[in-house]
Amino acid sequence: MNYFDLLAWHIENSQNIENCRIDNIYITKGSNNIFLFHLHCKDGDRDLIIEPGRRIHFTKFTIDRDTNGQVSFLRTLLRESFIRSTEILGHERIYSIKTSNEKNIIVELLPRGVLIVTDDKNQILFTTERKEFKDREIKQGSTYSLPPISTSKRKASLPSLLSAPQEIIDALNITDVENGKIIISELEEKIKNGIIKPCLIEKTTVLPIKASNNCIEFRSFNDALDRYFTELEKEQIVNESSKKLNDEKGRLISTINEVNQKISVYKENAERLRKIGKLIMGNYPLIEEIRNTNINSKNTIIIKLDGEEIELDPRLSPTKNASIYFDRAKELEAKAKKAEEILINLQNKLNTLEASIKQKEESSKIKIREKEWYEKYRWTITRNEFLVIAGRDVDQNESLVKKMLDDKDIFLHADIHGAPATIIKTMGKEIGECDLKDAAVISATYSKAWKEGLASIDVFWVTGDQVSKSPPTGEYLPKGSFMIYGKKNFIKNLKLELWIGLEDNNGVRLFVGSEEAVKKRCMFHVKLVPGEDDPEKTASKIIKIMNRENIPGANGLKEEIIKILPGRCKVIKENA
Repeated sequence: MNYFDLLAWHIENSQNIENCRIDNIYITKGSNNIFLFHLHCKDGDRDLIIEPGRRIHFTKFTIDRDTNGQVSFLRTLLRESFIRSTEILGHERIYSIKTSNEKNIIVELLPRGVLIVTDDKNQILFTTERKEFKDREIKQGSTYSLPPISTSKRKASLPSLLSAPQEIIDALNITDVENGKIIISELEEKIKNGIIKPCLIEKTTVLPIKASNNCIEFRSFNDALDRYFTELEKEQIVNESSKKLNDEKGRLISTINEVNQKISVYKENAERLRKIGKLIMGNYPLIEEIRNTNINSKNTIIIKLDGEEIELDPRLSPTKNASIYFDRAKELEAKAKKAEEILINLQNKLNTLEASIKQKEESSKIKIREKEWYEKYRWTITRNEFLVIAGRDVDQNESLVKKMLDDKDIFLHADIHGAPATIIKTMGKEIGECDLKDAAVISATYSKAWKEGLASIDVFWVTGDQVSKSPPTGEYLPKGSFMIYGKKNFIKNLKLELWIGLEDNNGVRLFVGSEEAVKKRCMFHVKLVPGEDDPEKTASKIIKIMNRENIPGANGLKEEIIKILPGRCKVIKENA
């Protein structure tokens, strides 16, 4: 990200980041330098990606998370603090995030950039790397200072004279310094005033201004940054995940080529030796005459027949001389046959390895996928394309009813204590009986009834205007509890069956719901009922079925499968 990228992101997102609480901090799996700050904000949780020297933006993508010593230390310094203010330091790619516990997070997006945390006296408490420059030192305990402004007298290029990257200069068609200064100054003012036109040029760059006909316009600059960097990260993860396997593949191919070459040499030499043996037998009288002439010689003699040099032992008969060549030919043919058996094994290994590489690449692609807003809840989509959302816990149940339930929506609840608040978002449209059933499956299967191993349960539904958080006078409603007014409508004896499938929706994702809803949307599906297998074992069984059906990237889905399971399960595959 250049200065104009950072400025555009700051102007667009300063209000989105300020007053958020730092809930947790991670690094992305496989990286030691890409940090993910999980923020709790008034309008929902956000994931902030910080990669020193490169980028800062919110991400909508699911990314595998990890931890290390640096992350643990950052957590002790920053977790549970609130972000109070943000600013760009100087006219540079340096971003400051001040927190409620008087810490300052400094993100340097300069080359060789670092992530730093200082105290209220500007003393460095944490840095991702210790750096020593000519004019400053970055290390724990030292005072943080900004990089000095360059005073180089060397002939400067247009980008350095204008303090703007080449891609901005090209996009604005700037050709001279004087005119360029005016245009760059106008651009900076536009961005500061919120005039931003996010533009993604795939696999090339992302800009806060429209740059070319290849420009893909985005609703927000953050979304353009997120898509650009995440696609690069996907590619990098895919390459890294299969690097060792590809190296092994290279060595295997080299060995196969060597064996193929040996087989060719063995066969060619065997054919030549067999030809010589036949020449000896075909010229028996001549060979016998030559042998008799040299009968007293203790050394072998060499003769030429049909362009071949033939070595003979005059003490042996023509037949025995021929046999020597035939025997040597047989030895080489045996070696060729053994090498061919080795070649078959090597080829099988190569085929298995290539399948593993493909599986690994697909798994890596699956692990990074853009997440929809509703995926933080339990969710499904009915046969008639209505969104169903349900709470994962008491807090989400409370939040859903308070913030997401409109009067014309449908509220469902399994007829048991301990079930998710479930909502069909009707958007004011009429829904059918099948939509009610699809939603009821979520309400029932994620209720306590599943954990108790029941075969079926009743589910009731009402309209949104029948649900209230206001208790009768003198009574108290605990968190996650609601008052239902008016008549309840019941779906009786709903079987506790949850179907799980895979749908291709801008990247493969898991989908759960009723049999009909899942079969309508998914290329693969299995049925789950209450059983004895814990989530880990259940997920392994599902992945095993996926692999049998050659579902690409199945092994990368285990953690996601575990998260969506309602408890202990029995897996039932159709036609199994």
